[in-house]
Parts: sequence; C-alpha cells; structure tokens
Amino acid sequence: MDEKQVVINFLERCVNYSDDSIIRKRQRGDVEDITRWQAYRDFTAYAISEIKDGKLDPWFRGEEVEISGSDESDESEQQNFSMKTLAHQERANLLDGLVAPRPVFVAATCNSEGVHNLGLLSTVSVASNSPALLTCSLSQDRNGRPRDTLMNLRQDPTIKLHLMRASLDATKVAEAAANAAPREVSEWESLNAKPPDLPASLATLHCRMLEEHVLPNAVATLCIFEVESISISKELGDDIIKGGKAETLYQHGWCHLHPSDADWSHLIH
Repeated sequence: MDEKQVVINFLERCVNYSDDSIIRKRQRGDVEDITRWQAYRDFTAYAISEIKDGKLDPWFRGEEVEISGSDESDESEQQNFSMKTLAHQERANLLDGLVAPRPVFVAATCNSEGVHNLGLLSTVSVASNSPALLTCSLSQDRNGRPRDTLMNLRQDPTIKLHLMRASLDATKVAEAAANAAPREVSEWESLNAKPPDLPASLATLHCRMLEEHVLPNAVATLCIFEVESISISKELGDDIIKGGKAETLYQHGWCHLHPSDADWSHLIH
C-alpha cells in the first residue's frame, strides 16, 4: 500500500472516531466539547479531500506546497442540470443533497382492521403557525401502490408524527419504519414495542389530516395536517418555547441519517 493510501486510511479512521465521539457526547448531554470535536472532524475530512485531489502530493516527495494568494474555487464553473433529462435516482440525489437537512419523522397510523403502521417521513414541513399546519408528501412504491400511511389516513385521519432523537438507536427505529411490510403486518412487531410509545422518539406531534392533493404530473400526494397537540418533556418543551432547539435526527442527502451537526448559529434580528 502506498504512502498516500496509508495516510488516507488513518485519517478516515480519525473521522469515524470523531463521528462516534460526537454521538456519544450528545447522548450523554456532554455538549461543551462538541464544537471542538466537530472542527477537528471537518478539518481532518478536508485534509483527506486535499490528499485525494493531489494537492498535497509535494509533501510525499519531501517538497513544500505552494500556497496561492487567492482562494481558487471551482464555483465559477457552473453547469446546468435539466431535471427532465435526469434519471429518477439522479434527480433524487441532487434534490436531497441540496434541499437538506430535513428532520426525520416516524409516522404512526392505524387501519380499520386495527393494524398499526409505521412509516418513515422526511418531507414534513411547517406551512402555518396559526393555525398550526404541516405539509407532507406521500409517494407510491415502484409498483404504484400508495403508502400504507396514506391508505390508513383515508380510513382514519389521525396520525402521530414521532420526531426522532439524534442517536444510533433512533436510526434503527427509522430503518424499521422504512422497510416495506405487507399491509396486514405491523412494523411495531419488529421493534418489540407497542403503540403509542415509540423507542428513541424525542417528541410526538398529534395531528389530523385535513386535506390531500394529488401533485401535478407526479405519483405523490400532498397531505395537509393540523397539529392538535405535542407531547414532549417539560424541560425540553420549556427550553424550545424560549428559543432553544432540540438535537434531532436529520436526513442529509439520499437516505443518509445524521445528527443536526450545528456547530454555529446566527440570530436574525
């Protein structure tokens, strides 16, 4: 193995160790050092990219790297993607990579036969604060079958949106909810849990579907939910009402689940 690959492998292990350390610190509530760990992680990841791009090749030859006085960027070399000419997965990757991060919810519904369903949602967005309204897009599978969540809502408009913690346990719950299961099978069984207590959830938004709209030229349905109440711990609820934030699970890019990873913020006056 050449020298470059040895260094890359070592630095990639450092990045993975940093990611794991940040997750453990969040789970313990030890947030003081997270910013420094995040800075170390990002610096190391950037170093890996520079080695892979060949920018640091002179170092491996014992030479110095010339530092340019100007920050050259490829951002000026833009290309235009025509959405109609891209394949479905290419469109999904591009949109998910740019319109992100998005909070991850596990939706709990029940059909008329009493079977409880779980579904993973990453398209939930606030449409109105007064009244409290959310929108969500529910698509079909590759065989044109509507999602069980939508079919259940047409029978019973109540839905519980579980906001997930930023933890590895929450990713396992999210993955179980995302796996397609026959309509007569409840995803709760694979979690060894029973409604309404979903493991690793941070808060629950109790909603009712008011309307559904077929999206133009799409296989998805836009649903409008009214938030009737929110179940959350008193401490966290009081903190958020005062302007705080929750450490929740987000989708970054195509099917990648991460913590929010916010190491800086700015208050708009």
